[in-house]
Amino acid sequence: METPVCQDKGRRFDAASTAEKGFTLIEVMVTLVILAFGMLASIAGIMAGVDHSFMNEMRNEAVKIAQEQQEAARNMPYNNLPQLTNADQTVTRGLRKAQVPFTVTCTQTAAAGFFANMAACQVNFNVKWRFKDRTYNYQLQTIVRQNRQ
Repeated sequence: METPVCQDKGRRFDAASTAEKGFTLIEVMVTLVILAFGMLASIAGIMAGVDHSFMNEMRNEAVKIAQEQQEAARNMPYNNLPQLTNADQTVTRGLRKAQVPFTVTCTQTAAAGFFANMAACQVNFNVKWRFKDRTYNYQLQTIVRQNRQ
């Protein structure tokens, strides 16, 4: 059997002498390495996004806890407010199938500048939590008053 011969602008080629078309093993390996680095960068970006999302969920939960504590302080009798500052309180909430502990600290100070017929105090709520070896906190302040009659 004879090899086919091709004519191209006056030059003569036979099929056996032309370079094969396709990818070499080195080209495939370089492509795979580039794709692997791209995938690693994508995974790192996704993980950072998941961490930021979880951190936002924890911050939102800390805000809810502080607001709940504030409402409890406003609804209790004024003379019972000093009981809030006795000890830190730990509140555990379930977030993404994990139990996250939040530490609530309550302090109060006398509020100045009110009318003479009112007793008032400023109540500060500090909610702390840990994420990735860092401590975060959220602070909420409110004024609780009692009318003197």
